[in-house]
Amino acid sequence: MIWSYSYRPEIWPAIVTLALMIYLGQYSWRRRHIRGARLFALACIVCSPWILGVIMEILAVDVTTQVFWHQFQALWPMAAGATITCFILRFAGLDSWLNWRTCAVLFLVPVLHALTIVTNPFHHLMWTGFETTRHVVPLHGPLYWYFNGYVYLLGVINLAVLTWVAIRSPGHRWPVAVIVSGQLLARVGYALDKTDTGWFGPGESAFFSVGIVASAYAIAFLGFHMIDPVTAARKSVLEQMREGMFVLDRNNRILDVNPMAASILGIPAASLLGRPISAILPFDPGVAGDPDDAAAEPVEIVLGKPDSPRTYDVNRTPLRDRHGDLVGQLLLLHDTTEHRQAQARILGQQEVVATLRERERIARELHDGIGQTLGYVGLQAQSALKWVRGGNMDKAESLLGRLTDVAQEAHADIRESIFSLKANSLQGWSFIPTLRTYLDKYQANYGIRTRLTVSDRVAEDTFEPLAGVHLLRVIQEALSNSRKHGSASEVKVAIDMNESQAHVIITDDGMGFDSSRLGGADADSSHFGLAFMRERMHQIGGSMEIDSKPGVGTVLKLDVPTRDRWRQNVESATG
Repeated sequence: MIWSYSYRPEIWPAIVTLALMIYLGQYSWRRRHIRGARLFALACIVCSPWILGVIMEILAVDVTTQVFWHQFQALWPMAAGATITCFILRFAGLDSWLNWRTCAVLFLVPVLHALTIVTNPFHHLMWTGFETTRHVVPLHGPLYWYFNGYVYLLGVINLAVLTWVAIRSPGHRWPVAVIVSGQLLARVGYALDKTDTGWFGPGESAFFSVGIVASAYAIAFLGFHMIDPVTAARKSVLEQMREGMFVLDRNNRILDVNPMAASILGIPAASLLGRPISAILPFDPGVAGDPDDAAAEPVEIVLGKPDSPRTYDVNRTPLRDRHGDLVGQLLLLHDTTEHRQAQARILGQQEVVATLRERERIARELHDGIGQTLGYVGLQAQSALKWVRGGNMDKAESLLGRLTDVAQEAHADIRESIFSLKANSLQGWSFIPTLRTYLDKYQANYGIRTRLTVSDRVAEDTFEPLAGVHLLRVIQEALSNSRKHGSASEVKVAIDMNESQAHVIITDDGMGFDSSRLGGADADSSHFGLAFMRERMHQIGGSMEIDSKPGVGTVLKLDVPTRDRWRQNVESATG
C-alpha cells in the first residue's frame, strides 16, 4: 500500500461537511447539561471519522489506499444512525425507552456490521471485491443490503418519534419539520450513493448523506434554539412555577398547560389539550379575538372538593404575533387560599382585640361617668334626707334640684352610649350612611346642629369596614366632647380623600381649649378621652391632629387609609 495523496477539488463538499460536524459537536457539548446535548455531540464525533475517510479516499492516489479508506468510512454510518436515534429519544423525553436494553439492541447491528467489514477478506459477505473507475466502486456481498436496510429502519423510528413530538408539543413543530426534511433528503442521497448511480462523487455523497442532516440540525439548533439554555430555562421555569398556566388559541381551546395546571385540576395534561377552557374552569374567558376582554382584571374562582376548596386568582394576558394580531390568551392561576386565610385570621384577631378594648373603654366610662354620678347622687340624696328631717326644706329643695340635673345628664350619657353601640353593627355596615344617621340622631337628641360634607371622590367602599368602625367611634367621641365640654351649638364634619388616604375634619363652635397645654395620656383621658381616640387611629394606621384655642372652638383632623391601602398594609403584615 502506497500512502500517497494528491489534492482534488472534489474534497470541498466533504470538508464543509466535516467543519459543520465539528462546529455542531462543540456547540452541543458546551450545552451538555441540556437534555440530549451530550448524545448529539457524540453523534457528531461518530460522523467525523466517516467524513474524514471520505476526504482521505478522494485524496488517495493508489487504488489500495482508496479501498482502505472506503472500508474505513463504511464502519461509521450505522453507529452514527444508532446514536442519532438515542438523541431523538432523549430529546422527545422518552427516557424510559432509553435504557441499557434499548441501547444494546440499537448498537448490536452496527457492531456486527463493523465485525463483518473487518473480517470481509475471509468470507466476502460484505463486499466480493472492488472496481476502480474514477472512484472506488464496491461489489456488494450477500449481507450488504441487509445491513444498510438497518439505516432506513432507524430512519422510520426517528420519523415516528419526531412526528409524535410535533403533535404533542406545537412549539417544536417547525424545528421538527426542518429535521425531518433534512433526514428524508439525506436518506435519498444515501440510497443514490449506495446504488452506485454515479450521480455524485464521494465528496457530494458525504454532503448529501451527512451534511444535509447536519444543516437541518444547525437550523433547528441555532434558528429555533432547540437545545439553547434560554429555551431550556424557560421550560424549566414553566415546569417549576407554582402558578397554573394555560395557553389558549383564539377559540379559547387549550393548546398547552404546565404540570402545576394539570395538578390543580387533577387531570393529566394530555387530556386537557384541545378542550375548551370554559369546560375546565368556572369562568368566562371572554370573546375570542377581543383584546380588551383579554386584558381584563383578574377573576377569582374556587376549585377543589367542597370540604377543602381552594381559591385562585385568574390573570389573563393577550398573546400577539409579530404583527400585533391577537393569536390567543395566557391564563395564570395563582393560589391565594393561604393568603386569604391569613388575612381572615388577622382581621378576626383585630376584631377580637377591638372588642376587648371597647369593653375596657365601656368599663372605664361606666366607672368614671355613671359610677361616679351614682355615687354622687347617693351622697347628695343622704344630705337631702338629712335636711328634710331637720325641717330645712329650702336647702333640701335646692339640693334635690341639682340632683335632677345630674340625673338628666346621666340619662343622656347612657342614651348616647347605647346609641353608639347600636350604630356599629357590621351587618350590612357602610360608613357614610351610618355616620349620616348618627349625626341626624345626635342633632335630634341634643339640639346641636350638625352638617356633613362628603366629597364626590369618597364612595361607599372607600373605607374598610373595620377601619370605618374605629373611625366612627373617634368621631362619636369628638362629638361627645363638643357637647359635654365645649358647649357647642354646631358641629361640622367634612370628608375628602386622595389616592391613599381619606381626610376627616370635625369643627365645632364651642368654647375650645388651649391645645398647646395637652400634657400626655393621663390628661387626655381624664378630660376629653384623647388617648382613646389616638389609640383607635393608631390601630387603623391613621393619624389625629387637634387645633383648638379658648373661645374659638376646636378643629380635629383625622387621616385614615383607604380600603386599598388598608389591604396593602394587611398584606405587608402577613409577609
